[in-house]
Amino acid sequence: MKRIIFFTSSHKIGLTGQLCEQALTFSRDYPEQFLFLSGEKEQFPGLFTKLEESHVPHAIIRGLDEHVDFRRLIREFSKKTEEFLPDYVAVGTNWQLAIAAAAKFSGGRRYSIVCTLNGYRHNYRFRSIVARFAIGAALLVFADYVVTPSSFLSKKFWFLGSKKKIIFIGEDEDFFKDHPLPDFTAPKALVFPGEFRTGKNQETVIRALKWYIDQNGTKEVLLYLPGKGERLEQCKSLCRELGLEGQVVFPGFIDRSGMLDLYLKSQFAVVPSNIETFGHCIVEPILLGRVVLSRNVGVAEDIIRHGETGFLFDNEKDLGRLLLRVLPDRQLCETVARKAVAKRDLFRWEKVCRQYFELIFDPPPSR
Repeated sequence: MKRIIFFTSSHKIGLTGQLCEQALTFSRDYPEQFLFLSGEKEQFPGLFTKLEESHVPHAIIRGLDEHVDFRRLIREFSKKTEEFLPDYVAVGTNWQLAIAAAAKFSGGRRYSIVCTLNGYRHNYRFRSIVARFAIGAALLVFADYVVTPSSFLSKKFWFLGSKKKIIFIGEDEDFFKDHPLPDFTAPKALVFPGEFRTGKNQETVIRALKWYIDQNGTKEVLLYLPGKGERLEQCKSLCRELGLEGQVVFPGFIDRSGMLDLYLKSQFAVVPSNIETFGHCIVEPILLGRVVLSRNVGVAEDIIRHGETGFLFDNEKDLGRLLLRVLPDRQLCETVARKAVAKRDLFRWEKVCRQYFELIFDPPPSR
């Protein structure tokens, strides 16, 4: 029976909601084969309680997510490997990779390392190039497997070759409940959740919406832009300049349940980002049967067939034309919504974890 230590926390966050859900699924389907490891913090209250109530084997290394005291962390992690004797160690950050690799080689351990890759400083144009090859070099040397959550991200690390495997990220069960498909005869509502920063491009959606309203001659449309960040005031100012105060709503930061409610108030989701390495903002509305208009980033390439399960655009002009074509066409929207929601099983945690488990039981690729 193979044994796996699985890191479930992230830098400065601690135990994350996403990794907690993955741990719950793994532990339910493959009992006694996992030890889940995190720092002492949690992303939001109740995650540790969830693990305890479900009897998930979990251990804490204090300070794990602070990026300090590296030698102590190696010693404490080495103790966990001596006690648990893992065949595999699954990491999700560069810091965790460094700890696992240092403990492996300094102590003569024999476990394989599986790294889930989530980013590469992709918010910075020039730093991302250096980071991509530095991270890639570390993965070539220390990782036996590399999991990427989308084809988009996989292509950025093309040089990792056969080490790579695309496995999507699972989503919360609340998104899989039998929510009704949207009413496309009602006044139109669009949503894009995201931090207001360079690269998210909320301004693109605002200007495209203005063009749509001018061309269509109607103001019966709302755009929800939840989130916070340094460019929020600029976006509000742009709305005032364009006379869109009544059409664009800024709800501020909202939690997961609030985000679900906002999706259910909308028929459409728009994703104008320069880069999404996965894109919950793409997947979540699709799970709910919302019509997604997205740039070809993150998981869009994997699940959106243009005109069938959603729509792809390149720039502001493309988006404006899509809005003019898609929003008034009720029959098209209903067809796309039905086909899109049929994809949702791809993102159930049970399926995602099964793919992950199948991956690590294959022979590791030759170095």
